[in-house]
Parts: sequence; structure tokens; C-alpha cells
Amino acid sequence: MLKKEILEDLIRLTEEEKNNLAGIKTIDRSIFLNASSNIIDYHKLLSDDQSFTIRRHTRFQEYPCHRHNYLEFMYVYSGEMTHIIDHRKITIHEGELLLLNQNIEHSILYTKEEDIIFNLIIKTDFLVFMASLIEEESEVFSFLFEALYSNKNDGEYLLFKAGHNKEVKTIIEELIQHVYEPTFHQSLTLKLTMGLLLTELMNHPEDIEAYTGNSYEKILSGTVLKYIDLHYQEGSLRDLAKSLHQPDYKICKIIKKHTGFTFKQLVQKVRLRHAIRLLKTTHLSVVEVMEKVGYDNITYFYKIFKDAYHMTPKQYRENAK
Repeated sequence: MLKKEILEDLIRLTEEEKNNLAGIKTIDRSIFLNASSNIIDYHKLLSDDQSFTIRRHTRFQEYPCHRHNYLEFMYVYSGEMTHIIDHRKITIHEGELLLLNQNIEHSILYTKEEDIIFNLIIKTDFLVFMASLIEEESEVFSFLFEALYSNKNDGEYLLFKAGHNKEVKTIIEELIQHVYEPTFHQSLTLKLTMGLLLTELMNHPEDIEAYTGNSYEKILSGTVLKYIDLHYQEGSLRDLAKSLHQPDYKICKIIKKHTGFTFKQLVQKVRLRHAIRLLKTTHLSVVEVMEKVGYDNITYFYKIFKDAYHMTPKQYRENAK
């Protein structure tokens, strides 16, 4: 259970909510990409070293159609909340969660005083950690990998009807507590706690309603993305095609359609992502890092690294320090 002082702070009216009740209803445009955009920008909500945070939803106001360039979990601590997505009214009740993909357009209806809702704001780089925790395919697995790599996320969301699940509420309260009372290892603590939340949600697939347009192609695309994430060092299109009993040209076509990248480009993105991690967290030489992520040509490695990050691996390591 949340501490009394945190609960009191959650219920307390903010200045924006006081203005809403007084009839002075204005949308805070400072968190959008620009003055004319309807896209809320994570750069305005998170500092550069943050990948995840929690904000309480502002009450007593309707929010017109907007998008986010991040994923968003919305958790109803008490009361309820109603979204309009694709002309469909989606109401989430106490204890339930709604996971919205990037770029999904939605509006939010008026919320009352008893409607205490939390917005869990998640950058895509945080998905790298969460996706690595998942070993078996599921609705959540497909959703996270599509969000991480795909360019076709419009209209996708998951509804978790977990109002009866006390464990989910306990984990959410832990997340809130860690945000309100940061610890020395807050980033790692939040990651591990989010991992626990995902695990608990996936343990109850009967409570998940998916609106992800899961065609055969999207399911196959998710499988390919998982293969790349696990076998980026030595995996090949030929081996993947053989395991899936599909011709390699068909896999290439589907991957390009759903992600905007070729198989080779996706492998390169994952390899470079792991190279960055090793440069930041180990004392391995650049050659050793290159070999660990699957490359054997130092000239080529330097070229693609510089093309991606506009600096050499050595310069990147120095800047990271």
C-alpha cells in the first residue's frame, strides 16, 4: 500500500486542475513537438538520461485527438477513464491498464475527482531491456517488438483487465513509490519492477484484449525480430528462412514492409546497439567489442559506426565517460 503522504499528494489538486475547475481550461502546449503539432514529445517530459517515468493524469478536462512519440501505459488507480480510439470508446476501470503504441491517435474524455490515473511514459530504448526479458511469444512480446522496430504501429493497443489482480496493483504501487522516493539505483530498480509487471501481465493472457491487427505477416515479422535480437552475432537469413520453412525473399519482403528496413539493416542496428552497451559498460578494446557483436573487419565497423553516430567508437566511449 502507498504511504499516506504519497496518497495525499496524489489526491491534492494541482494548479492546472484548479484552473480547470474554475473554467480556465487550456492545454499545456509546452509538452508538444511544436505549437501547431498534436504530438506530445518525450523530450519535453524526460531528461536525456531517463527512459521511463510516471505522471499523474490531469483531471477535470477533456483531451482532444493527439499522439505520442513514446509508448504509454495508463493505469487506473481509482475511478475510470475513457479513450476514443479509431471511433471506438474504450473505458478502463479501477485496476486496469491500457498500453498505447507509439503514434496511436486518441482522445480522452473528462475525468472526475475520484479518477486517479497514472501515465507510465516509456521511451523505445527502454523496450530493449523489456524485450530481452521475454522468452516466449505472446501478445505482449509481439507488441513490444513491433513498437521497437516497426513503422506500422497506428491503431495498436492492449487492454489488460487486471482489476482483480492484487499482484499487479502491488507492483504498480512499488513503481509509483520508486518515482516519488528515488533510490540510489533508481533506473535499475524501475527496470526490474517493470519487468515484474510485464511478467505478471503475461501470466494471465485471459485478461488481455489485443487490438494489434495481428495478421499472419505481423506474427511472422515479430518472430523474425525476436530471432535477430537473439542471434545478431551469428544468425543469417538463410538459417532463419530454413527454420521458418519460408523462402528468404518472402521474409525480406515482409520485414521491409513492416519495419522499413532490410534484414541486414536490422541486424546492423541490433549489433551497433550492443556495441554501444559494451563501449559504455566494459573496458574491452574496440576490436574486442567489434568481434563480440559479430564483425571481423575493423575498417567496415568504423565506417558503419561513424555513419550511425557521427563519431568513432573511441570518441563515443570518451563522450560517454
